[in-house]
Amino acid sequence: MNTASADIPTCTPVEITDEEHTLILMMRTMRLNEIMCVMNLNKFFPQELPHKYQHIRNIISLHFGKSYEVHTVRTIIEFMSTQPLFDAMFQQYSIREMIDKYSANNIAESANAHELYLQPYTTTCIECQTSLKPVYAHRSKTVMSLTRTYRAQFSLTVIATCYCATCDIEIFPNFYIQKNNKFVTLESIKNDKFIYLNGNQIFDQNLLIDFDQNLIQNTVSFEGYTNAYNSKIELINRRLGHNAATVNGGCISLLNEKNFQMVWLFINIAKFKFMTTNDKIVQIPMSVRDIDECNPYFLLIKNDLYKNFVVFWTNHQRFTKKCNPETCSKIFVVDGHQKANRLVCQYKNVFDCTIPELGPIQMGCLYSPLRRAPGIDHRYCQHHQPATLEENDRMTHMTPEIINEDKEQVLDKLALSDYINDDGQYDNKICNVFRSGVNVKCKISTYGFLATFLSCAVIVDLQSYHVLKEVGVKICFILLIINIFLHLYNKIIVRRVLHHILTIKRFGQLPIAMCYDCACTLKLFIKKHFGTEDLKSTNFTQFLTDLTMAIDRFHVKNHTRQMCKTVMRPDHSSHHDVFKSINTQVAEQMFSYLSQFKNSFRGYNYPKSTIFFTVLFHLKNCKTTGIDSYDQAL
Repeated sequence: MNTASADIPTCTPVEITDEEHTLILMMRTMRLNEIMCVMNLNKFFPQELPHKYQHIRNIISLHFGKSYEVHTVRTIIEFMSTQPLFDAMFQQYSIREMIDKYSANNIAESANAHELYLQPYTTTCIECQTSLKPVYAHRSKTVMSLTRTYRAQFSLTVIATCYCATCDIEIFPNFYIQKNNKFVTLESIKNDKFIYLNGNQIFDQNLLIDFDQNLIQNTVSFEGYTNAYNSKIELINRRLGHNAATVNGGCISLLNEKNFQMVWLFINIAKFKFMTTNDKIVQIPMSVRDIDECNPYFLLIKNDLYKNFVVFWTNHQRFTKKCNPETCSKIFVVDGHQKANRLVCQYKNVFDCTIPELGPIQMGCLYSPLRRAPGIDHRYCQHHQPATLEENDRMTHMTPEIINEDKEQVLDKLALSDYINDDGQYDNKICNVFRSGVNVKCKISTYGFLATFLSCAVIVDLQSYHVLKEVGVKICFILLIINIFLHLYNKIIVRRVLHHILTIKRFGQLPIAMCYDCACTLKLFIKKHFGTEDLKSTNFTQFLTDLTMAIDRFHVKNHTRQMCKTVMRPDHSSHHDVFKSINTQVAEQMFSYLSQFKNSFRGYNYPKSTIFFTVLFHLKNCKTTGIDSYDQAL
């Protein structure tokens, strides 16, 4: 026997079908994945499209880095299209529909088959850098996207987590938990398509962005947005052929307003901190839906958020993409807004002592009053119920300090002493636009804020305050009607404006010129009281005496005092053109915009209201300056 022939491997002939033979011949011309793309493009483009085969040839050649002839592409398409077997072979099928059908048949193994799986944002331990293995151990969730939910009829979304037993860290798609504390990281939210913080709903990032724009551009409320979204999803599913009973019966999950609101708020808090600081980790509450956990968190972070807001936006010249360099931050404009009012506790003896040069400034309680109930005084919040305050006084054997509520009025009156007659009444030379702490019969206290804008319409500060709304009472000083806050007759004291300005100066820089609708009274107040116990003279407060002040162009025409007709006008020669080409009405224009939020604002209670205002104005500033709210470490 020939040993050489024994080493030759034997070949077994295999019969192939005509279809298989055809496939082999085609694959010698074009690879199978390329053929698949050719057929998909052929079905995507309409038959009547001019130069259709040239388009397909160009796309395939560009994508795969090859050069095919139009004749080759056309031959493959025409052959496939005329052969039902091959046409079916390259047909595309919906993964979603296949999974739904699989689940609908109640096959035992189908319980773990879902349409979408979210991986941990990292599989490396945050602390020890150990490589970890993802585990799908959590209950399925529903993804809320712009045009659909990922729950169709049966399919759900499952999240995976990694756990490091050594460091006691569990890593989720958008956060990690360590020792019962939850942390969002810079990497976990920047480029991820979905956001999950807790609960049964996951949010498409595009949905959060869509709400950002609807909030800023259309002043949409959370309630209005969620109602519109849920109606849209129901309509889309009906048009896609889903049974209406299935939509309303629970198989399609609808957007939960409260959960969506809190997730949006916490994600924007994290985005804000990542943009305005060098922080790479932000702690958030374990449950974003538990108000008893969230409110203490809001109280804990509100001062830092305020400081970061002021520091960041008073220095926005470094990164703005839209501001005119000739007018950007040239002056600042101060004004008060009360259209976004809500009921607050009537307890007034809450003071701010952060500016030693001013001493205590009465701010009032910003918490909401309790609802009517037996034994409850519905005018006050849970912290200032009269019975509780009296009991605390008895327990501590202390007599509460009696606050002279007329002090601010007295200080204002002293500043205007040159305009007071011998009988103690204001004479007819007093300006008809006047800010006073005068006390009148009022209804329940309401809530507003002081705001400061730079000349480029960037808001650099907002401070909540306690105001009083009168019951249709017009206050007259020598038959002059005091027009306060757009005819709403709300009171604001001068020292509160000074407190507002100096609070900004604690953290950021302000221009050397300002506009205020009652700058005349403010200027007289500083002149009268600077260097006294009520406005101490220090290097810090010297800024006030150096300020160039003017009344904005919108209000100056209503002022009658002689100084208001001369040096307080923004175009007066003494100002050396500092207000030239400046839009001094920026505050009024912004408040006109903000007044559209008045119904939405009333639904926010302190301290969440303060956090929401900060996020809202931050997003508005991002739009004004042309930067992306997802930018980091600017």
